[in-house]
Amino acid sequence: MKIQYQKNPSLKEDYVEVHFREESEKIKTIRDFFDAFQSITGKKENDIYKLHPESIYYLEVVDRKLFAYQEKEVYQLDYSLQHFLECFENSGFVRIGKSTAVNLYKVNQVKADLNMRLRLVMDNGEILILNRTYKKSFLDALHHIREVCYENH
Repeated sequence: MKIQYQKNPSLKEDYVEVHFREESEKIKTIRDFFDAFQSITGKKENDIYKLHPESIYYLEVVDRKLFAYQEKEVYQLDYSLQHFLECFENSGFVRIGKSTAVNLYKVNQVKADLNMRLRLVMDNGEILILNRTYKKSFLDALHHIREVCYENH
């Protein structure tokens, strides 16, 4: 793969172009990487903040409102859980319950729990329970990410 860098001070905005013959796993990984730089807005109290999806540990719907949990902060998003997952499906988010989704890149450990459920220990120490209904899709997504990481190293 050939990579070129060009500095152009007259540009109004930085941009990246990726040219490819066919979409391989490497190209898909590059696409996922740049998709993670998209920002979204989150509300906390009466203020609006710019958030990056990769900073979100997990998402949870409470009283029909979607909340994004970062390492120490919580923000309300103007998305439904399904719409968020559709927009950021390639950023490592996967559903772990009817009203919860997790960022796979923020999962530190996966432990067995009662009734075939899994306990997810996040990078910040929080523990989430993976509902067994979503176990297969979670493990498939986790396996896919591990394959791509190993392939690129």
